[in-house]
Amino acid sequence: MTFAEPLALLAIPVLPLLAAFYIVARMRRRRYALRFTNLALLASVAGRGPGIRRHVPPVLLLTALGMLLLGLAQPILYLMVARNDARVMLVIDVSGSMQATDVAPTRLDAAVNAAHTLVDKLPPNARVGLIAFNANAQLIQPLTDNRQQVVDALGSLHANGSTAIGDAIALAVDQLKPQHPAASSARGQPASMIVLLTDGSSNTGIDPIAAAGQAQAAGIPVEAIGIGQRNASVRVRGQEVGGVDEATLQAIASQTGGHYFYAEAAGQLSQIYGALGSEFGWQLTRVNIGPELLVAGMVLVIGAAAVSLLWFRVFP
Repeated sequence: MTFAEPLALLAIPVLPLLAAFYIVARMRRRRYALRFTNLALLASVAGRGPGIRRHVPPVLLLTALGMLLLGLAQPILYLMVARNDARVMLVIDVSGSMQATDVAPTRLDAAVNAAHTLVDKLPPNARVGLIAFNANAQLIQPLTDNRQQVVDALGSLHANGSTAIGDAIALAVDQLKPQHPAASSARGQPASMIVLLTDGSSNTGIDPIAAAGQAQAAGIPVEAIGIGQRNASVRVRGQEVGGVDEATLQAIASQTGGHYFYAEAAGQLSQIYGALGSEFGWQLTRVNIGPELLVAGMVLVIGAAAVSLLWFRVFP
Protein backbone atom coordinates (compact mmCIF):
# COMPACT_ATOMS: atom_id res chain seq x y z
CA MET A 1 0.00 0.00 0.00
CA THR A 2 1.16 3.52 -0.81
CA PHE A 3 -0.34 6.97 -0.20
CA ALA A 4 -0.92 9.69 -2.77
CA GLU A 5 -1.03 12.40 -0.05
CA PRO A 6 1.15 11.02 2.78
CA LEU A 7 1.35 14.38 4.60
CA ALA A 8 -2.18 13.78 5.90
CA LEU A 9 -0.79 10.90 7.96
CA LEU A 10 1.11 13.38 10.14
CA ALA A 11 -2.16 14.03 11.97
CA ILE A 12 -2.62 10.35 12.93
CA PRO A 13 -0.73 10.72 16.28
CA VAL A 14 -3.47 13.13 17.38
CA LEU A 15 -5.88 10.18 17.69
CA PRO A 16 -4.16 8.39 20.61
CA LEU A 17 -3.77 11.79 22.31
CA LEU A 18 -7.51 12.37 22.02
CA ALA A 19 -8.15 8.87 23.37
CA ALA A 20 -5.84 9.54 26.32
CA PHE A 21 -7.52 12.89 26.98
CA TYR A 22 -10.92 11.17 27.04
CA ILE A 23 -9.72 8.50 29.49
CA VAL A 24 -8.14 11.08 31.81
CA ALA A 25 -11.28 13.24 31.70
CA ARG A 26 -13.46 10.25 32.62
CA MET A 27 -11.16 9.31 35.51
CA ARG A 28 -11.10 12.88 36.87
CA ARG A 29 -14.87 13.12 36.64
CA ARG A 30 -15.25 9.84 38.54
CA ARG A 31 -12.86 10.96 41.30
CA TYR A 32 -14.74 14.26 41.61
CA ALA A 33 -18.07 12.42 41.96
CA LEU A 34 -16.67 10.09 44.60
CA ARG A 35 -15.24 12.97 46.61
CA PHE A 36 -18.24 15.30 46.72
CA THR A 37 -21.25 13.00 46.37
CA ASN A 38 -23.25 11.19 49.06
CA LEU A 39 -23.03 7.74 47.46
CA ALA A 40 -25.92 6.24 49.42
CA LEU A 41 -28.23 9.08 48.48
CA LEU A 42 -27.02 9.06 44.83
CA ALA A 43 -27.67 5.31 44.50
CA SER A 44 -31.21 5.69 45.80
CA VAL A 45 -32.25 8.44 43.38
CA ALA A 46 -30.08 8.09 40.26
CA GLY A 47 -30.99 4.57 39.24
CA ARG A 48 -28.88 2.48 36.87
CA GLY A 49 -26.16 4.38 34.96
CA PRO A 50 -25.43 4.14 31.22
CA GLY A 51 -22.56 1.68 31.78
CA ILE A 52 -20.41 0.86 28.80
CA ARG A 53 -22.82 2.65 26.45
CA ARG A 54 -21.30 5.99 27.44
CA HIS A 55 -18.09 5.00 25.59
CA VAL A 56 -19.74 4.08 22.28
CA PRO A 57 -20.09 7.62 20.80
CA PRO A 58 -16.45 8.61 21.55
CA VAL A 59 -15.15 5.32 20.13
CA LEU A 60 -17.21 5.79 16.96
CA LEU A 61 -16.02 9.38 16.67
CA LEU A 62 -12.31 8.46 17.06
CA THR A 63 -12.70 5.66 14.51
CA ALA A 64 -14.37 8.10 12.12
CA LEU A 65 -11.54 10.61 12.52
CA GLY A 66 -9.03 7.87 11.76
CA MET A 67 -10.87 6.91 8.58
CA LEU A 68 -11.15 10.52 7.49
CA LEU A 69 -7.43 11.08 7.95
CA LEU A 70 -6.59 7.90 6.02
CA GLY A 71 -9.03 8.94 3.31
CA LEU A 72 -7.34 12.32 2.98
CA ALA A 73 -4.01 10.51 2.60
CA GLN A 74 -5.52 8.62 -0.40
CA PRO A 75 -4.21 5.09 0.18
CA ILE A 76 -3.43 3.16 -3.00
CA LEU A 77 -3.82 -0.62 -3.15
CA TYR A 78 -2.20 -2.74 -5.86
CA LEU A 79 -4.38 -5.76 -6.56
CA MET A 80 -4.15 -8.66 -8.96
CA VAL A 81 -7.48 -8.88 -10.79
CA ALA A 82 -8.66 -11.10 -13.62
CA ARG A 83 -8.37 -9.60 -17.07
CA ASN A 84 -11.47 -9.26 -19.21
CA ASP A 85 -9.57 -9.97 -22.43
CA ALA A 86 -7.43 -13.00 -21.46
CA ARG A 87 -7.30 -15.60 -24.25
CA VAL A 88 -5.46 -18.92 -24.36
CA MET A 89 -5.10 -21.26 -27.30
CA LEU A 90 -4.18 -24.83 -26.45
CA VAL A 91 -2.15 -26.34 -29.28
CA ILE A 92 -1.71 -30.09 -28.88
CA ASP A 93 0.24 -32.54 -31.01
CA VAL A 94 -1.94 -35.46 -32.11
CA SER A 95 0.61 -37.11 -34.41
CA GLY A 96 1.02 -40.90 -34.32
CA SER A 97 3.92 -40.76 -31.85
CA MET A 98 1.57 -39.35 -29.20
CA GLN A 99 0.29 -42.93 -28.78
CA ALA A 100 3.58 -43.85 -27.07
CA THR A 101 3.19 -45.16 -23.52
CA ASP A 102 6.47 -43.90 -22.05
CA VAL A 103 4.34 -41.17 -20.44
CA ALA A 104 1.47 -43.06 -18.83
CA PRO A 105 -1.14 -43.91 -19.90
CA THR A 106 -0.15 -42.44 -23.26
CA ARG A 107 1.46 -39.16 -24.21
CA LEU A 108 -1.82 -37.86 -25.63
CA ASP A 109 -3.87 -38.91 -22.60
CA ALA A 110 -1.36 -37.24 -20.29
CA ALA A 111 -1.51 -34.07 -22.40
CA VAL A 112 -5.32 -34.02 -22.31
CA ASN A 113 -5.42 -34.56 -18.55
CA ALA A 114 -2.86 -31.80 -17.99
CA ALA A 115 -4.83 -29.45 -20.26
CA HIS A 116 -7.82 -29.95 -17.93
CA THR A 117 -5.64 -28.66 -15.11
CA LEU A 118 -4.74 -25.53 -17.06
CA VAL A 119 -8.38 -24.84 -17.93
CA ASP A 120 -9.38 -25.20 -14.28
CA LYS A 121 -6.65 -22.82 -13.09
CA LEU A 122 -7.39 -19.99 -15.51
CA PRO A 123 -9.44 -16.98 -14.34
CA PRO A 124 -13.16 -17.64 -14.82
CA ASN A 125 -13.59 -14.98 -17.52
CA ALA A 126 -10.64 -16.16 -19.66
CA ARG A 127 -11.50 -17.52 -23.10
CA VAL A 128 -9.92 -20.80 -24.21
CA GLY A 129 -9.62 -22.50 -27.56
CA LEU A 130 -8.13 -25.77 -28.84
CA ILE A 131 -6.07 -26.58 -31.92
CA ALA A 132 -4.92 -30.13 -32.70
CA PHE A 133 -2.25 -30.83 -35.26
CA ASN A 134 -0.67 -33.74 -37.06
CA ALA A 135 -0.08 -33.42 -40.81
CA ASN A 136 -2.51 -30.50 -40.69
CA ALA A 137 -3.60 -28.04 -38.03
CA GLN A 138 -7.29 -28.04 -37.17
CA LEU A 139 -9.30 -25.67 -35.02
CA ILE A 140 -11.19 -28.08 -32.76
CA GLN A 141 -12.71 -25.49 -30.45
CA PRO A 142 -12.84 -21.73 -31.16
CA LEU A 143 -12.20 -19.37 -28.27
CA THR A 144 -14.95 -19.67 -25.67
CA ASP A 145 -15.61 -18.98 -22.01
CA ASN A 146 -17.60 -22.22 -21.78
CA ARG A 147 -15.15 -24.58 -20.09
CA GLN A 148 -17.29 -27.66 -20.70
CA GLN A 149 -17.02 -27.15 -24.46
CA VAL A 150 -13.23 -27.14 -24.14
CA VAL A 151 -13.29 -30.28 -21.99
CA ASP A 152 -15.51 -32.04 -24.53
CA ALA A 153 -13.20 -30.98 -27.36
CA LEU A 154 -10.18 -32.36 -25.50
CA GLY A 155 -11.96 -35.67 -25.12
CA SER A 156 -12.38 -35.96 -28.89
CA LEU A 157 -8.64 -35.99 -29.72
CA HIS A 158 -7.03 -39.05 -31.35
CA ALA A 159 -3.40 -39.58 -32.38
CA ASN A 160 -2.40 -40.30 -35.98
CA GLY A 161 -0.19 -38.90 -38.73
CA SER A 162 2.87 -36.64 -38.91
CA THR A 163 3.76 -33.32 -37.25
CA ALA A 164 3.13 -29.78 -38.57
CA ILE A 165 4.21 -27.53 -35.70
CA GLY A 166 4.54 -24.40 -37.86
CA ASP A 167 1.03 -24.72 -39.28
CA ALA A 168 -0.39 -25.09 -35.77
CA ILE A 169 1.35 -21.97 -34.49
CA ALA A 170 0.23 -19.94 -37.52
CA LEU A 171 -3.40 -21.04 -37.04
CA ALA A 172 -3.25 -20.15 -33.35
CA VAL A 173 -1.90 -16.69 -34.19
CA ASP A 174 -4.77 -16.14 -36.62
CA GLN A 175 -7.26 -16.98 -33.87
CA LEU A 176 -5.59 -14.81 -31.23
CA LYS A 177 -4.32 -11.87 -33.27
CA PRO A 178 -5.84 -8.67 -31.83
CA GLN A 179 -7.84 -6.41 -34.11
CA HIS A 180 -6.27 -3.42 -32.34
CA PRO A 181 -2.58 -4.14 -31.63
CA ALA A 182 -2.32 -1.24 -29.19
CA ALA A 183 -4.83 -3.01 -26.94
CA SER A 184 -3.07 -6.38 -27.04
CA SER A 185 -1.39 -5.91 -23.67
CA ALA A 186 -1.89 -4.13 -20.39
CA ARG A 187 0.86 -3.09 -17.98
CA GLY A 188 3.39 -5.05 -20.06
CA GLN A 189 1.53 -8.38 -19.82
CA PRO A 190 0.13 -10.01 -22.97
CA ALA A 191 -3.59 -10.60 -23.27
CA SER A 192 -3.12 -13.80 -25.28
CA MET A 193 -1.00 -16.93 -24.92
CA ILE A 194 -0.30 -20.03 -27.01
CA VAL A 195 0.41 -23.22 -25.08
CA LEU A 196 2.12 -25.59 -27.49
CA LEU A 197 2.73 -29.25 -26.64
CA THR A 198 4.56 -31.70 -28.89
CA ASP A 199 6.62 -34.85 -28.58
CA GLY A 200 8.59 -34.67 -31.81
CA SER A 201 10.00 -32.50 -34.53
CA SER A 202 8.16 -30.72 -37.32
CA ASN A 203 8.30 -32.75 -40.53
CA THR A 204 5.65 -31.07 -42.68
CA GLY A 205 4.04 -27.68 -43.23
CA ILE A 206 5.64 -24.26 -42.81
CA ASP A 207 8.83 -23.66 -40.87
CA PRO A 208 8.08 -23.43 -37.10
CA ILE A 209 10.56 -20.57 -36.68
CA ALA A 210 8.81 -18.59 -39.41
CA ALA A 211 5.48 -19.22 -37.66
CA ALA A 212 7.06 -18.08 -34.39
CA GLY A 213 7.91 -14.84 -36.17
CA GLN A 214 4.20 -14.31 -36.81
CA ALA A 215 3.48 -14.83 -33.11
CA GLN A 216 6.25 -12.42 -32.20
CA ALA A 217 4.87 -9.76 -34.55
CA ALA A 218 1.41 -10.15 -32.98
CA GLY A 219 2.82 -9.90 -29.45
CA ILE A 220 1.69 -13.42 -28.53
CA PRO A 221 4.08 -15.52 -26.42
CA VAL A 222 4.35 -19.24 -27.08
CA GLU A 223 4.76 -21.42 -24.00
CA ALA A 224 6.35 -24.52 -25.52
CA ILE A 225 6.24 -27.91 -23.79
CA GLY A 226 8.22 -30.94 -24.87
CA ILE A 227 7.06 -34.39 -23.82
CA GLY A 228 8.50 -37.87 -24.21
CA GLN A 229 12.03 -39.16 -24.71
CA ARG A 230 15.04 -36.88 -24.88
CA ASN A 231 17.58 -37.72 -27.56
CA ALA A 232 16.06 -41.15 -28.01
CA SER A 233 13.50 -42.88 -30.16
CA VAL A 234 10.61 -45.12 -29.13
CA ARG A 235 8.64 -47.75 -30.97
CA VAL A 236 4.98 -46.95 -31.61
CA ARG A 237 2.98 -49.69 -33.35
CA GLY A 238 6.14 -51.25 -34.68
CA GLN A 239 7.67 -48.00 -35.98
CA GLU A 240 10.60 -46.05 -34.60
CA VAL A 241 9.76 -42.39 -33.81
CA GLY A 242 12.28 -39.78 -32.81
CA GLY A 243 12.41 -37.74 -29.63
CA VAL A 244 11.31 -34.19 -28.95
CA ASP A 245 13.08 -31.40 -30.86
CA GLU A 246 14.01 -29.31 -27.85
CA ALA A 247 16.25 -26.91 -29.75
CA THR A 248 13.40 -25.77 -32.00
CA LEU A 249 10.94 -25.47 -29.10
CA GLN A 250 13.44 -23.42 -27.13
CA ALA A 251 13.96 -21.14 -30.13
CA ILE A 252 10.18 -20.70 -30.58
CA ALA A 253 9.68 -19.83 -26.91
CA SER A 254 12.66 -17.46 -26.82
CA GLN A 255 11.67 -15.66 -30.01
CA THR A 256 8.11 -14.99 -28.82
CA GLY A 257 8.88 -14.09 -25.20
CA GLY A 258 7.56 -17.37 -23.83
CA HIS A 259 9.26 -20.25 -22.00
CA TYR A 260 10.25 -23.80 -22.77
CA PHE A 261 9.37 -26.68 -20.44
CA TYR A 262 10.24 -30.35 -20.61
CA ALA A 263 7.98 -32.98 -19.06
CA GLU A 264 9.21 -36.56 -18.75
CA ALA A 265 6.22 -37.77 -16.74
CA ALA A 266 2.50 -37.05 -16.49
CA GLY A 267 2.88 -35.47 -13.04
CA GLN A 268 5.44 -32.98 -14.34
CA LEU A 269 3.16 -32.12 -17.23
CA SER A 270 0.22 -31.38 -14.92
CA GLN A 271 2.43 -29.15 -12.77
CA ILE A 272 3.55 -27.16 -15.81
CA TYR A 273 0.02 -26.68 -17.11
CA GLY A 274 -1.28 -25.82 -13.65
CA ALA A 275 1.39 -23.16 -13.16
CA LEU A 276 0.68 -21.61 -16.57
CA GLY A 277 -3.04 -21.50 -15.82
CA SER A 278 -2.70 -19.90 -12.40
CA GLU A 279 -0.19 -17.26 -13.54
CA PHE A 280 -1.83 -16.11 -16.77
CA GLY A 281 -4.84 -13.85 -17.18
CA TRP A 282 -4.23 -11.54 -14.23
CA GLN A 283 -3.14 -7.92 -14.18
CA LEU A 284 -1.91 -5.54 -11.51
CA THR A 285 -4.51 -2.84 -10.89
CA ARG A 286 -4.07 0.41 -8.95
CA VAL A 287 -7.04 1.14 -6.68
CA ASN A 288 -7.45 4.39 -4.69
CA ILE A 289 -9.63 3.62 -1.65
CA GLY A 290 -9.49 7.18 -0.30
CA PRO A 291 -13.05 8.11 -1.37
CA GLU A 292 -14.48 4.99 0.25
CA LEU A 293 -12.70 5.75 3.53
CA LEU A 294 -13.96 9.34 3.49
CA VAL A 295 -17.53 8.16 2.99
CA ALA A 296 -17.16 5.55 5.74
CA GLY A 297 -15.72 8.20 8.07
CA MET A 298 -18.62 10.56 7.46
CA VAL A 299 -21.11 7.75 8.07
CA LEU A 300 -19.45 6.98 11.42
CA VAL A 301 -19.50 10.66 12.40
CA ILE A 302 -23.24 10.73 11.73
CA GLY A 303 -23.63 7.45 13.59
CA ALA A 304 -21.77 8.76 16.64
CA ALA A 305 -23.95 11.89 16.71
CA ALA A 306 -27.14 9.85 16.31
CA VAL A 307 -26.23 7.42 19.10
CA SER A 308 -25.27 10.25 21.45
CA LEU A 309 -28.54 12.13 20.79
CA LEU A 310 -30.62 8.97 21.11
CA TRP A 311 -29.06 7.76 24.35
CA PHE A 312 -27.86 10.92 26.11
CA ARG A 313 -29.60 13.83 24.33
CA VAL A 314 -26.25 15.50 23.66
CA PHE A 315 -23.66 15.55 20.89
CA PRO A 316 -20.59 13.38 21.56
